[in-house]
Order: sequence, then C-alpha cells, then structure tokens
Amino acid sequence: MSNINKKLFKRLHLNHAYGQLIALIFVPITILACVGTVLVLSETSSAAKAQQKQMAIAILTRNQSAAENALMQLDRFPWQYDQARFFMQNMMNEKHLIRTAIIDSKNSNRLSMGYQDQSAWPEYDTRQSFIGPVEHKDSHVYGLQINEGVGEHAWLLIELDNQPLQIARYRVLIVLVATGLLTLLLLLLCLNFYSRRWIAPMYEIRMQLQRLNADTLDQHMVINSTGELRLLQRDIANVVKRLHFSFLELKEHTEQTEDDLRRTLDTLEVQNITYRQARDQAISANQSKSVFLANISHELRTPLNSIDGFIHLLLRQGNLSNEQNLYLQTIRKSSAHLLALINDVLDFSKIDAGKLELETAPFDLEEAIFDVMDMLSPPAAQKHINMTFYYADNVPKYLIGDALRFKQILTNLISNAIKFTPDGEIIVRARMEQDDIGQCLLHFSVQDSGIGLSGTDRKKLFESFSQGDASVTRQFGGTGLGLAISKQLVHLMQGQIGFEDNQERAPTEKGSTFWFTAMFNVDEDDGIEHPDFSHMQVVSYLAHPATANVLRHYLEDYKVQHTETSSILDLFSRLNHLPGNIENTWLIVDHSGDSEALLTEIRTRYNGNLAVYGYQMVLEPGILNEHRARPLYQPLSRSALIQLLSNQPVFDQDEHEDFNGQGLHILAVDDHLPNLIVLEALLAELNVRTTKALSGQEALEILQNNLESKAQPFDLIFMDIQMPVMSGIDTTRAIRSLESTLENHKRLPVIALTAHALSDEKQKLLKGGMDDYVTKPIQIEQIIQILTQWTTQQFNKVSTVEKAHVIEALDPQIMDWQQSLQLAANKEDLAVDLLKMLTDSFEAEMNEMEQLIALEDFPQLEHVLHRLYGATRYVGVPALQEATGSFEQFVSTLRKERRKADEYFVQETLNRFNDLKAVIQQVEQAAQIILNKHNL
Repeated sequence: MSNINKKLFKRLHLNHAYGQLIALIFVPITILACVGTVLVLSETSSAAKAQQKQMAIAILTRNQSAAENALMQLDRFPWQYDQARFFMQNMMNEKHLIRTAIIDSKNSNRLSMGYQDQSAWPEYDTRQSFIGPVEHKDSHVYGLQINEGVGEHAWLLIELDNQPLQIARYRVLIVLVATGLLTLLLLLLCLNFYSRRWIAPMYEIRMQLQRLNADTLDQHMVINSTGELRLLQRDIANVVKRLHFSFLELKEHTEQTEDDLRRTLDTLEVQNITYRQARDQAISANQSKSVFLANISHELRTPLNSIDGFIHLLLRQGNLSNEQNLYLQTIRKSSAHLLALINDVLDFSKIDAGKLELETAPFDLEEAIFDVMDMLSPPAAQKHINMTFYYADNVPKYLIGDALRFKQILTNLISNAIKFTPDGEIIVRARMEQDDIGQCLLHFSVQDSGIGLSGTDRKKLFESFSQGDASVTRQFGGTGLGLAISKQLVHLMQGQIGFEDNQERAPTEKGSTFWFTAMFNVDEDDGIEHPDFSHMQVVSYLAHPATANVLRHYLEDYKVQHTETSSILDLFSRLNHLPGNIENTWLIVDHSGDSEALLTEIRTRYNGNLAVYGYQMVLEPGILNEHRARPLYQPLSRSALIQLLSNQPVFDQDEHEDFNGQGLHILAVDDHLPNLIVLEALLAELNVRTTKALSGQEALEILQNNLESKAQPFDLIFMDIQMPVMSGIDTTRAIRSLESTLENHKRLPVIALTAHALSDEKQKLLKGGMDDYVTKPIQIEQIIQILTQWTTQQFNKVSTVEKAHVIEALDPQIMDWQQSLQLAANKEDLAVDLLKMLTDSFEAEMNEMEQLIALEDFPQLEHVLHRLYGATRYVGVPALQEATGSFEQFVSTLRKERRKADEYFVQETLNRFNDLKAVIQQVEQAAQIILNKHNL
C-alpha cells in the first residue's frame, strides 16, 4: 500500500471497526440511496411530462374542428369575431390550460385567449404537424396544425401549467426523504447493537492486554463477553497464565545464567590481561620494525648519497678513459638499482601499514608515459628492442591524480617487459575504458614479445617477494616486489591489474601483456585540439610496423599529406618525384646500421627537411649536424611530432647546464663528511658558494657569528636530520628561536636533507620548522628545483649585467642574441656552440662560392647557398639569413627558368656575393664580442 493510501486510511479511521463499518455499510447504502433517488425523480418527471403531453393531445384533438370552423368564419365574416372568441373562451375551461391561440401561416395571431393575450409565443418548428412540449417560462407549449383554407395551414397553440408536475415531484421527494430517514434510523440501531455486541468487548480486551506487564501476569481477568468473544477472552486468560509460569521459569534460568556469566567474565578478564600484554608486545614489535626501517633507510641512503654524488662528479670530468667510464657507469647503475630496491621495500612497508596516500594534482598523461619510456629507452636500445606507445584519440591529455605513482606502476611493467624480452618489441597502449562526468577510467597495457609465463607461475605473479621460478630470479634478478606494489597502487587508484598470454590470443604471437586500469579526475573545460598541418607533406620509412601505424594515425589526425614507403629503394625512387616546395616537406627515415651512408645517399637526392627516427643514445649528433638532419627520438610522441612539423628547435632535457647560482651562499649541515663534500661539489657546479658544518652546534655558531658580524645572510640551509648530540629538528628549532629575536629578519629557508623516507616523515619535519623535504641520495635536478623555489633571485648579477651590456651593444639585425638563445632552448652554451660553428664555416663557404662563381657553376652555388641559409636558421642573424635567402632565390631563377647565364646575371651574382661578404664580416665582428664575453 502506498504512503498516500496509508495516510488516507489513518485520517478517516478506516483501520478501526467503526470506520470499517461506516465504509462497508453506510457508504454503499448512501450511494445506492442517492442513485435511486435520482432515478426515481427522473422517471417520475418523465412520466408526468408524458401525461401532460397526452392531455395536450386530447385537448387539441377535441377542439381541432371547432378551431377550424372559427378560423373559417373569421375569414368569411370578420364581424363575427366575438362568436369566434366565444369558442376560444370555451377552450379555456380545459384543466390546467393557461392560454390558447390560433396562429396563421404568416405567423399572425388570428385569435387568442388567456392571461397573456398579447405576449409572444415561443418559436416552434412549422414543418411538423404536432409540436411540443416547448419550454416557456414555467409552462409547456403544445400545438396542432389545422386547415386555414385551401392549401394553407394554421396552428392551434395551447399553454399548459407545469405546477401539477412540480407538485408530483415534491411528493415523491418527500416520500424518498422519509424512507431514507427510516433506513438511517434502522442502521443506527444495527450499529448500536453491533457496537455493544462486538466492538465494546474488543476494546475491553485491548485495555486488559495493555494493562498487562511482568508484574500483573498473575492477576485474574474478568470475562463479561458473550458468544465467540467470550471464548476468545477465556483463551487470552489461559495464555496469560501460561506466560506467567514461563516468565517465572525464565527468571530462574536468567539468574542461573547471570551467575554463569559472572564466572565467565572473571575468566575473560584474566585472559584480557594476557591479550593486552601480547598486544603491547606486538605494538612494541611494530614500532621496532618502523624504527628499524627508518634506521636502515638512513644507514643505506647515507653512503648511497656519497657514492652517487662522487660518481656524478667523476663522470663530468672529460679525461676519463673508456674503461674508466664503463666502470663508473656500472657502479652508478648498481647504485641506482640498490636505491630502487630500498624504495620498493619502503613503499611495501607504507602499503602494509596503510599509510600510503595518493596525491592529487594536474599532470600531462601523454608526457608522463613518454617520460617513463624515454627513461627506460637505454636498456631497450642495448637489447635492440623497439618501443612505441599508442595514445587513443578519446583519452584526455590532462588529468588530475598522482602522476608519480602512475609512473611507478608503468615503470615496473615496462622495465619487467624489457628485462624478460631478449629482442623484439614493446607496445604501450592507452585507451578509454569508461567516461563519466568529471572522471574517467583509463586502460593501459604493456605488450612484449618476451619469454612469457607458464600457467603455474601466473597464480603467484602478483604476490610479494615472488617471481615466476627460481631460474628467472637467478637469470634476471629482482625482489618480486614490483608487481605486488603495482597491484596495491592500482587498487588505491580504484582500478584492476592483470596479465594475458599473447599465445592465447594468437598462436603465432609470443610474449605477454600486462594491463591495468586507473580512475582519474578530468577537467571538463580542457579539450584536445589537433593542429592543422594540411599544408605539410611527409614521406616516411619506418621498419617497425607498430611505430609506422602510430605515425600514420597521428599524421591522419593532423591532416598531413602522408606517403609511406615500404623499403629504402622505394624511398629513393619517391625522392626524385617530390614537389619543388620542399619547405613544407619532411622526410622521416628509420635509423639503420649505417646511418651515415643512408643520410649521404639521401642528400644526393633530397635537400629539404630531414628527420632520423631512433633512440637518443644511438643517434650521433655529429652525423646528424653534418647532413642537416634532425633527431626524432624513439618512442614517438605527438608533442615531438608537432615540434618537428612546426620546425621548432629540439630542446635538450639536461636543463641544469643553464642554471647559474652565482651570488648564492648556502649553509650545508651534515655529520657525514663525504655527504658534505658531494653536496659542496654539486653546488660548485652551479656556481653556488657553500659553507660546511659537521654538527648542529657548529651551524648555530656560524649563524651567530654571521649575525654579529652583520655579514650577508645565507640564502638557504641544507639540514641533515639524524645527527649526534643535536638533531636536525632541534637545530632548526634553535634557528627559528634565533630568528624571533631579530627585528625585520626574513625567514631563512631550511631544507631537510635526510635519508629517512617513511610516510609520515615529511609531516613531522614540516611541523618541526622545516620548509621542505628532500630524500637522499640527492640529485642535481633536485638541488636546482630547491634553489629555484626557495632562494632569492638576486644571484648571478655580474653575468646578468655583462649579458645586458653585450645585448645593448649589438645591432639586432646583425646579431639578435635573444633569438639565438630561444633557438637553443635558452641554453647559452648551446647557443655559443652554434654561433661558433657558423662563424667557423664562413671562410670555407666563401672560398667555395668564389670558385663556383668563377667557374660559373651556378647549380652547385645554389646548393652551397642553401646549406649556408639552413645554418643561419639556428642562429639569430636576421641580416645574414635574409641575404643568403635572397641570394639563393636569385640563383635558383636560372634553374627554374631553364636558361643560360648571361652577362647581366653574372654581374648581379658578383654584386650579391660582395653584399653577402660584407654582412658576414659584420656578423663575425658581433660574434667575436659574444665569444670573448663567454670565455671570460
């Protein structure tokens, strides 16, 4: 029953006996009485009207002939009007007749009699021989057609009073009301009897039951009902007696049970004391485990910090032999592997303790996937494994989630794929699994062509500290924690992780496919817009089919005119048919065994834009620069492809070369001297001055002396945490207390440089007064990030002023140094190298052009000018670029118009050559100023 029906029943009291009686008896009888009354009144009214109609027919019939005679006499003898009116007066003696009239065919009143002789008669239908009844005020009008003359008709009309009809209706209504009142009286009598016989005893029984409780069960119940209710009341009394006896038995049993329970609680209290002691021991053991993890983290990371730092410093020296470099690289990889094992153990401890929480921040999903694959590309290149990733169109580019943990999952899966794949390919895919408002579920898969797994090994694949079998562990190594941690991280991301055997999907394939899903929040306003490169043309040859498919898909999205070749010979044949506008044409070729021979052969047929696809560590920059080719690093990403088609410069990932910390003064506090030496050396590479302190007391003394001497304050403090006598937190609190005593003293940033990496370590350090937190071993990129974020921007003043003077002294048309820096990705050393390479080539280029002009070899001169023009596009030399470009266009007219050089053409070539030589001299002078400043 719906809520509305329940409310209606409750409001009308239909759930009680009286309400049901009224609903089941009174309501139907009332309805039947009303319907019967309406029917009786209707039938009575119809019968009275029929009786009146019969009376009217009789009156009209009796007086029809007399009316015709009267009308005929009036027509013949108009002066006998009184005699005819006497006839009408005789008609008025009829019962209930009010008035009568004779109406001719012209609707004229020829003769009338009654109380309203002059009043109008109602309209009637003249086509019928008998009319009526016609309603007129409180009476009915009837009419009969009579003969007026030959072929003419008149109407004898009478009006009968309706009062007899109304009187008859009132009589019937009085009888019905009397009958209804008598019926209601009988029903009330029945209701009274029903109430006294059934309802009153039932209410009495209810009251007796309501008064019952545990203390009144033994009281006698009075039985005063009759019939079936008396039997029911007697049965209830018997039930109450049985309940009383049962209650007494239950009370006795309860008392016995309470005694037993009291003895049991005493026993449990003794056991709880034992369990409490065991719990305290377990908590103590867990705390000991946490302390052990913290200590082992510190003890392992502290020497690793020194090892990694010294290796970094040694590798940056240029006087190492190949064998020494190989040894250092091996040590560095082993150190990184040991650090990864430590991180896995700590992450597993965090997950096991339930203290690992995911961060939420916007990140670029495509860039995150590419960063992981780019980081793992060196081991893949060493094993000649082709890596590629496919990014579906409907996958959003920007997401909100934990990018670091996502990278950790993907790193584990891809590194396992590289580890267990001797050769072949690795394909990473990202697609949309479920798209909701504000969030999406993405599906990621890593497919390899490796050794695969047996059915028994899959069951324990995601368990902790387990691998496929012992031989795998011996051959490839590993702790077996990577997939277990990845599984927990995926569950935190509201996803799932799984494994598929490629042979189950296709018998000819080998290897395995690991997949996982993850839920991310999405910014709805962030839409993906594909750039339009419809004016571009790309000719490609990629040996790896998966990469070729990805390139084809991306180029279709960008509306590029794409020509895909099947072999090197097919590529060479298509180069001869390329259009003349090579500025909008790109040639993308795959890296092969002999890249130099391939590029040399291509340049004999093609002089336009050229890109070589391959791993970064395999592509040699010297060979690419020699053949004016750009690198397109494997795996292929959309951003790199857009950068290539837009002809934007390639940005180097090593950004710390541009950071200059000259003018910064850092205080480094650490009780481990090798760590201080490494930190000082790393900061020295960034031109940062460092003051060392081996304890917290020494650091406070240095700060106190610095304040007393009013020397320039430190810009930042790197503070170790675990130090004897005075810890890093205690030292930081002392520094904050010292700052509070000074007036208008700016807060000194204190950065925790610690080997601890537990989940709640950062919160403890920030509460202790630290400003930031960095775990050991520290990398130079972390140092740059900390210095950029926490130090003032008042360093490197000398170099900044010198650069400003140099830029102001140069003509931007001759040497635009800002443009050179932009083309070199804001890397000053790279910009200087490109400028030096350009100026060093001037002498050879000018001598060659002078000889070609003398020999009138203008096709080869055009080639040399194009080469020089291409070199100027990587350096900010607007005047030189314009001079070489216009000179090349002028020389190319001879080839395009297919004519021989005349005297005017030769003279104009010499004039343009002299102008070019003058511009080159100006560029050399401006470049010498910049090169001298750089050497200083």
